[in-house]
Amino acid sequence: MKIVVFGSTGRVGSSIVTQALEAGHEVAADSRPASVGRLSQGVEVHEGELDDAEAIARFVAGADAVLSGLGARKNTADQVPMLVGAYALSL
Repeated sequence: MKIVVFGSTGRVGSSIVTQALEAGHEVAADSRPASVGRLSQGVEVHEGELDDAEAIARFVAGADAVLSGLGARKNTADQVPMLVGAYALSL
């Protein structure tokens, strides 16, 4: 099964990635360029921003499941538009 994970380098997302790999799934992860080094070996990496709808659509095409570990790093109002947009794009 091919699983796409958003928020793959945070606490929740990294746990999703680890468990999916241990279960033998193919894992693809969306990551900011600065966070790519924290991803596990064997993970297909998509470096990109969450506001690029066309890139996200290409990335999730063919996936059996799309999971999100996205969350705000800070509990501030400026995080809301990014997270809402990212959730909408991944649907």
